[in-house]
Amino acid sequence: MILVVLSLLSAASALENGLARLPPMGWLAWERFRCNTDCENDPHNCISERLFMQMADLIITDGYYDAGYRYVNVDDCWLSHERDRRGLLQPDPTRFPSGLKALGEYVHNRGLKFGIYEDYGNYTCAGYPGILGHLKEDAESFASWGVDYVKLDGCYSHPNDMDQGYPEFGYWLNQTGRPMIYACSWPVYQTYSGMTPNYTSIINTCNLWRNFDDIQDSWSSIERTIDYYGDNQDIIIANAGPGHWNDPDMLIIGNFGLSYEQSKTQMAMWAIFAAPLLMSVDLRTIKPDYKAILKNKKIIAVNQDPLGIQGRRIYKQKGIEIWARPIMPVYRAKYSYAIVFLNRRTDGTPSEVSVTLKELGLDNPTGYHIEDLYDEHVYGVVTPDRRFKVDVNPSGSVVIIRCDIVKGKSSNNLVNNAWDAQPRKTDSFVLDLGNIGYRGNVDGTQPYGAQYPQIRGTGYVEPQPVSVGGASAGPPQNRIFRNASPAPPVPNVPYVPPSYPAGHYDHHEHGYSFQTINGQYVNTGKRKKRDLDDEDFDPLTCRIGVKPNQRYKVDVKVDTNP
Repeated sequence: MILVVLSLLSAASALENGLARLPPMGWLAWERFRCNTDCENDPHNCISERLFMQMADLIITDGYYDAGYRYVNVDDCWLSHERDRRGLLQPDPTRFPSGLKALGEYVHNRGLKFGIYEDYGNYTCAGYPGILGHLKEDAESFASWGVDYVKLDGCYSHPNDMDQGYPEFGYWLNQTGRPMIYACSWPVYQTYSGMTPNYTSIINTCNLWRNFDDIQDSWSSIERTIDYYGDNQDIIIANAGPGHWNDPDMLIIGNFGLSYEQSKTQMAMWAIFAAPLLMSVDLRTIKPDYKAILKNKKIIAVNQDPLGIQGRRIYKQKGIEIWARPIMPVYRAKYSYAIVFLNRRTDGTPSEVSVTLKELGLDNPTGYHIEDLYDEHVYGVVTPDRRFKVDVNPSGSVVIIRCDIVKGKSSNNLVNNAWDAQPRKTDSFVLDLGNIGYRGNVDGTQPYGAQYPQIRGTGYVEPQPVSVGGASAGPPQNRIFRNASPAPPVPNVPYVPPSYPAGHYDHHEHGYSFQTINGQYVNTGKRKKRDLDDEDFDPLTCRIGVKPNQRYKVDVKVDTNP
């Protein structure tokens, strides 16, 4: 009876926190720093209070705060392996000697907000204590530490229990009286266990939620995410809006797996998705070009548009995709739009995309003022019937334009009174491509009442069939969950065995983080110590003078691009 009452209370009040009216922006440790707990041998990169303090400082000093980033979020592996004698969570005393309350105060003193990670299970994904059996006291602990954002994972729990458990913990978060964004992993665990998530309950409980794979440091991971959001858009788009967002996971811009152009693509697509912008990169070493992508205020303005409408894929043909997101300003019930042209071809040359706004469903008779948000080229005012072109580089590159609706007569707003558009890199009108044709929307619904252009080139082979009529495009994606074999029962803790196949972690190896990466079982946490031979010589650097008992370190950067 008590649980029934709690469930009703949570459904009625869990989302009434007034938070995340725009997608949250900040920094999150996981993808870049994982579960590196070896502060003895790698003090600069291990999960510790020092790391989060440095990132908080850099958000301020390097201009990320001015661009809109606010949150500094701790992920897994911050915990001690045991609760304290009162049954409360406690941080690792060596790596967080000042405690989480002091870390939260450090973050707050810089005008930032503080986020933390836990798991609705017996254990976190890396094998640290989960919240099962301690929901009320853990929520109170977070509030006492000044937490502003709680990410709740779903390892070592049963998906059937999440419909009750996630709302119940949301209830206890609200009962603390402290505003805390609630980020859930609820739907993704249910989806991959064969259940259909109850999104009505999810959007009334969580401020944001994961519904697809953990992102990895690779372009293929970005592509899979883009495909998921396109192939399932008719289901997931309706759930997004102010206060409740789909979360495609972290920004990996500035790491090792994306080219410069692909990094621009992730930023543009996450803006179209109305996604949380949570950087997971070493802000101490990021290169200026990638930093500029993360701080692009015009693209961030699209992401943070107050309408909160998630964009959708409106065209997919021969490796070219067009995505559209309605944004402000609105005039006479017609939206402005952000449009992304995405080129996934690999034939080595830019593709020309020739299109009219009317073909994209933009039919305001007085036109739209168009600007390229990366190269800052201004097309001027383009009327719905006027054709214009964009050149999109191959291998995962984008052009993103903003189309602001024009009020009044278009002739008063033209860059050149003789043209309705100013062509790019040419002195005349943009000519129609030689292979222009028209076809219906790929999903058969034509949500914007449009028909779309065919792209020049016939040699491209679609890597997977286009989704038509709601049918799935290509084989289903396989998710490997971060919990591995079932954990043994823990005294005085109600154990719920995981229902997932063997995957990422084995909690028996406390203090270590194991993951399946490119088919290999890899330890990404503590490093095994290995002694050198008795020779006074370093074979990797060819330097004389390394003693046999002297430890040294080599950092290897792996580029996953083909």
